[in-house]
Amino acid sequence: MVYIHDMVEQCTRVLNVHDAEDLLKRITTYDRVQGSTGLVKSVREIAEFIESLDLEVLIFEIPVNSSRGFVETPTSWELVEGYVEVKYRASQVVKLAHPDRPTLVAAHSPPGEGCGELKLCKDIANCEGDVVLVKAPPYLAYKEIPADLIVLYDDERYVKGVPYTGLFINTNEVKKTCVVNIPYLTALKLISLINKGEKIEICWKIDAKYSSRPMYGLLAYEGKDPGILYTSHICHPKPGAHDNASGTVANVLSAKILSRFRGKISHAHLLVPEYSGTVFAYDYLPWKPVFTVNLDMVGSKQHITGSTLNIVNAPLFARSVSSPYIYVAAKLVLDKAHSFRGLKQPAIKYSLSPFTSGSDHDVMLMWGLDSAMLNEWPSKYYHTDMDDYDTISPRLVAGISVLASLAGLIAASDQHKGEILRAYFDFVKSWYAVEALKYGVDASGISKVLDNQVVLDFNPKRTPITSRHFYKKLGATKYLKMRGIKGAATYLSVYAPLAYVNNITNSLELFQLENLILWSNEEKRIIQDAWLVISSEVS
Repeated sequence: MVYIHDMVEQCTRVLNVHDAEDLLKRITTYDRVQGSTGLVKSVREIAEFIESLDLEVLIFEIPVNSSRGFVETPTSWELVEGYVEVKYRASQVVKLAHPDRPTLVAAHSPPGEGCGELKLCKDIANCEGDVVLVKAPPYLAYKEIPADLIVLYDDERYVKGVPYTGLFINTNEVKKTCVVNIPYLTALKLISLINKGEKIEICWKIDAKYSSRPMYGLLAYEGKDPGILYTSHICHPKPGAHDNASGTVANVLSAKILSRFRGKISHAHLLVPEYSGTVFAYDYLPWKPVFTVNLDMVGSKQHITGSTLNIVNAPLFARSVSSPYIYVAAKLVLDKAHSFRGLKQPAIKYSLSPFTSGSDHDVMLMWGLDSAMLNEWPSKYYHTDMDDYDTISPRLVAGISVLASLAGLIAASDQHKGEILRAYFDFVKSWYAVEALKYGVDASGISKVLDNQVVLDFNPKRTPITSRHFYKKLGATKYLKMRGIKGAATYLSVYAPLAYVNNITNSLELFQLENLILWSNEEKRIIQDAWLVISSEVS
């Protein structure tokens, strides 16, 4: 392990925390909604930094109003201004305006203006009124509710933050329905007044424009032989610090670190709009990656965000070396605190996590690539306008870049491979044994799963199945039932189709085992019915 410890020191010497500070501040100044000029500017700004590293750099076009597999790309959209004014008994209760509240207007909302009485809807099934307040998935609300203005709230977001939502519609779906978001705390006040019989008036204005301008992705790489691919999504509204300026900067700094190991590792760095850019990226890669590391939400001040850094495994039926190398790198980089006896202990919270979907590692896995993710969860200000620079530790973001770089370097060196894999998978078995005691489930089957892993079939045309595709196939009622089941979205979007194309026949049982959950018979019926509807389209 001497050589590996030398690599830790060499990686750390390359670091300049000021780079992390500067890049985080620059990226979070842009409103990086998919299809916006802010996204274009942030891609070009990152490109300028990476070009100084003497890597091959490519900015490539991503078509809008298009699709690949089950993933659709939205039309380009630019928000000029927007506001919502709430009045009660002729007095202003609250006024929210863009750009002060950058997540106020749902991404890709049509323009419009007006005033009307606010009606409260318990769900989208029975929602009537020209101006409505509802908790619902934004795209479903937009498609199902024939209102002039839909006001969304989300009780799972920080109560004072304006939630971030997106419609991600194409030009054929544009209609005269505006969509805005308000803090849950504001929604509670309005709900209380409406339930008391009070009349609430809302006036609004959204000035937004659609266009056919393409989106862009950034690829930087070095080396002719297959190597390690690092992925991060660069999109999301301003400020979007944790999600995902943090992962973007960690990726860029990994490029800087690895550029100092020229000739010792082939590496590539992909920065794209989440999902919509990733599905087109394989056309531009210089080689088929050995494995991929997805960096999405890292390096926060954990005492503020309440986050734990998770090493998210690939599905355990898939043969994988990515997580073992990442875990060993995490031990070497993050275990910096000392116990009373002088043993090194974790300096931050980090842990393993069973596979969960929701980021660009999904796409890589569906292609058939070995892929793991570094992701912090939960995150206090996730998908709100309060996800700002002050919640991030530039020093820790830089540390995560060392971790990610080290994982690639250890893999490329081929040092201690057998030892690392054996130690990691023995640890995984022990981890599941302890977690099973905590949750009161039987995880004894994990060893058999690990002993029978398969090499994933490779096909870069495959994509995850998106939630809106399930909605379109199942309808709103069945989709919402499915969506409400813990783990169902991860299972149906990636796990089940990946198992299906790799001839894994017991995926329902494997998923529950791997995620330490037990679905009821009714839940299993709903999930199986949804899979039957969609499985014929998976190939």
